[in-house]
Amino acid sequence: MNIMQFNVRLAEGGAAGVALDLHQRARAAGFSSRFIYGYGKGGKKSASHDKFQGVEKHTPRLTSIANIILFRFFNRDPFGNLNNLYRKVTRASGPVVLHFHVVHSYWLNLEEMVSFCQRVKAHKPDVTFVWTLHDHWSITGRCAFLDGCDGWKTGCQKCPTLDNYPPVKRDRAHLLVDTKRQLFREMLALGCQFVSPSQHVADAFNRIYGAGRCKIINNGIDVATEAILTELPLNRAAGAKPKVAVVAHDLRYDGKTNQRLVQGIMALGDAIELHTFGKFSPFNGPNVVNHGYMTDKKALMSQLNEMDSLVFSSQVDNYPLILCEALSIGVPVIATQSEAADEVLRKVGGKTFNDEQVLSLIKMPKEALAQQVFGQDLQAFKTASRQAFSGQQMLEEYVSFYQNL
Repeated sequence: MNIMQFNVRLAEGGAAGVALDLHQRARAAGFSSRFIYGYGKGGKKSASHDKFQGVEKHTPRLTSIANIILFRFFNRDPFGNLNNLYRKVTRASGPVVLHFHVVHSYWLNLEEMVSFCQRVKAHKPDVTFVWTLHDHWSITGRCAFLDGCDGWKTGCQKCPTLDNYPPVKRDRAHLLVDTKRQLFREMLALGCQFVSPSQHVADAFNRIYGAGRCKIINNGIDVATEAILTELPLNRAAGAKPKVAVVAHDLRYDGKTNQRLVQGIMALGDAIELHTFGKFSPFNGPNVVNHGYMTDKKALMSQLNEMDSLVFSSQVDNYPLILCEALSIGVPVIATQSEAADEVLRKVGGKTFNDEQVLSLIKMPKEALAQQVFGQDLQAFKTASRQAFSGQQMLEEYVSFYQNL
């Protein structure tokens, strides 16, 4: 079986991590796998490109730059196609699986991509298509993250904000949503199998495109991170006061980090010690330690292992791997209500809380939290979490899925 994974980025973001992990695990299991990515930072080759085998940068820098500029006015990517892969796909010996992940964010023109798939299928009938939905882009006129908006249910008549990712200067979502959804229906007509790591994303997709159209395969922790977790000892020791972690790429973004809640955590003063991990932290005080954005995963996991809890308040994540990782090293997650947090935490007997409950729970050390929130001692909680979020389990589910196409 020949597998090609497609994602806009190689190693930046949760979707890239899942796609790259599937690629690496598939190669290790003896499958022929290639990873096709759009571009790296600044439209250049990814900084991680040379670290991995079987990866290809696909899009010229000028194409991605043009899409970045024009998307703000058109609400779609006008350029970008897969035509240069046509011969490679159609001349491959044996069945080929084209597995798409995130194709938006200034990479591919959706109409061109669907046309490519139609031509490939006509030439090579044993090509099959899989599309993992890591966000809500498939159901909206332009947005990837709903951020509380349910306008997609009525055809994206008016966007409540132009800043929701990807941001725009003017709103044309209502003009595009029907055509965009028709293109997804054309992929369904080609036999494309849609998958999501999240039940709530699958439910939204099925509401638009028909019951049972999108199946669930939960994300798992990647190979490199699993190796790191194996080396980390269970850290039971609590300091003089509980250490509370907040993690986000950009700590200023309220959709990812509830600013008011974190200010409330800081207001607890000497009762806790707040540790932030991410760029542009607006949080400063005598009980705050800002670690900045950590690119070294081992260093980040080692620091998180010292924490008593991780507070998660994002309203825009769909299946956040940072929760899976924190839980798997034995750090209790104290999350505010969201469909994503509910779904992840349910797998290990956890639940979400309101802001007042969060402020009360984080005063507890990790061993007490594991018992209070997850109903297990710390070691049992860590072991259950490692099993629940295994990346190998994710691969096995996908391989079975590929083989049954």
